[in-house]
Amino acid sequence: MTPPDLTIHWLSVRVRLLCLLVLFVGSLLPPYVPKAALAPQELTTAVPQFLLVEEGFIMKSSSLTKQSARRAYAEGIVHTVKEGESLEKLSNRYGISVQTIQWVNKLSEDKSIQPGDELLILPVDGVLHTVARSQSLTQIAEIYGVDADAVTRQNKLKGGFLVAGQELIIPGGKPIVGKPTAIAMVEPKTGKAPSDAGPKPAEGPKRPAVKSFTSEPTAGVLQKPCSDACFVTQYYRVGHYALDLQERGAGPIYAAEAGTIVRADYGWDGGYGNVIEVDHGNELVTLYAHCKELYVKEGDTVERGQLIAWMGNTGLVYGSTGIHVHFEVRLKGTKKNPLLYIQE
Repeated sequence: MTPPDLTIHWLSVRVRLLCLLVLFVGSLLPPYVPKAALAPQELTTAVPQFLLVEEGFIMKSSSLTKQSARRAYAEGIVHTVKEGESLEKLSNRYGISVQTIQWVNKLSEDKSIQPGDELLILPVDGVLHTVARSQSLTQIAEIYGVDADAVTRQNKLKGGFLVAGQELIIPGGKPIVGKPTAIAMVEPKTGKAPSDAGPKPAEGPKRPAVKSFTSEPTAGVLQKPCSDACFVTQYYRVGHYALDLQERGAGPIYAAEAGTIVRADYGWDGGYGNVIEVDHGNELVTLYAHCKELYVKEGDTVERGQLIAWMGNTGLVYGSTGIHVHFEVRLKGTKKNPLLYIQE
């Protein structure tokens, strides 16, 4: 061989030997596996979900309704009632109260469940709230008298962002309006009226020529206690834990929600003047003060939007505020901002 050929042959032999050596060493080493493949896989648990659509029906898990409008989700179970089951048995099975099942599924106390019924079962005791336009998380929590952080954790909210129509679980909450207090009244004996009957006429004041009910009660948990012509003269603030509403030349006062009259007094009444209190159940009470005339008495039951009084300026009324209704909303004894409960 000539020197160039010898050099090429020598290099070829070296390359072949190197390849054989790499192949031999490679066969002795374990195969390469990426770290990502060695990492343990996350265990995921399928959580049953429910979807509330605008028509009020409960659908199985799906991201869109028939109207293709995305709705909010919360953890829950849709249970199909079987033969022999009762609300008490479902309560024990799922660890929530009978009242929660009734509230969420809008079941009255006298209504029994039937095989085949689909019931929404919440993961905790509480109620469902549909977010209204411009409502904030803080406002919703204050309406029900619960902790806003608890609502955030239960519904896995991020940044407190809410959408109108969104369904929220309110843990520990109760329906705003419940079964009002029943008051046993003793029928007055016939005969001469007592001397301290007060300024109220024996047969009661004559009602003005207005509708006994509002034609279209305003929206919200509660309605405005006056007609569409009334307007706010004083808002809820420190020292004035109520809403003052006025109609020019005075006007009717309507019940903000159905309930039982637990107070209907004439007189000074600590500055309230002629005053009415209505118990709406679940520790929710509304108060209507400075009335001129009262058209209900203690123990009466009233409906939402029913005429109960006429605006006046009795009691402690400061000059420019004039004739109006002083409207308070009390939840569990605490005076709340009425604007949280009514929508003008």
